[in-house]
Amino acid sequence: MENKFAVTATELLAYASKTLEEHGYRRADLDLNHNWRTVNARLFEDDYAIVAIVVYETWKDLSSNWADAQALLVELISRYITSYDAKSWEGYLVLLTPSPVGKQDRSEIIRIRYDISRVRKLIATGDDIKTLEDVKQVLLPLLPLQVETVEQVGESVLAILPNLLSKRGLPEQAIRVVVDAFLEQRPIVESLHNYRTENENKVD
Repeated sequence: MENKFAVTATELLAYASKTLEEHGYRRADLDLNHNWRTVNARLFEDDYAIVAIVVYETWKDLSSNWADAQALLVELISRYITSYDAKSWEGYLVLLTPSPVGKQDRSEIIRIRYDISRVRKLIATGDDIKTLEDVKQVLLPLLPLQVETVEQVGESVLAILPNLLSKRGLPEQAIRVVVDAFLEQRPIVESLHNYRTENENKVD
């Protein structure tokens, strides 16, 4: 039967798992016994959190069964993670479905998302996930911050400071001496004193 959604439940689970693994998560080494009934579920952990990804074929399945998945996650955390471990308080349940949701069910999504009484929940449906890349956006709260190197464009602030201050009546060369001393980690007052002494000698 042809899939009527943009992506399949299997693809969602595989891509979400791959994304977490690429960002430092590992499959949780826990005994997932028969109580973890759905085959569309994966459990991950890092040093700080436990994350369960559960994918449902339809929105109806998700809305009917997410509470059971939450109960199983809480049970696993309480069984395997001690209260002294920081991640006993950092449980995340990621609920996904490729199925779109009708307007009448939007309030239910909001209710699930903001129900943090037991674990935090991330939820996305076919309305949010048009391509597999959209899954990464859903998982962003779980991923480490990416610090990008920004190339410096034009002059630095320190480079233009002497010229700016000279327009306010300060001697430009003296400011350059101060800036150079700062950049080279030399004593600023001593450098300025030597500059003034040299210039006084030139005047004499």
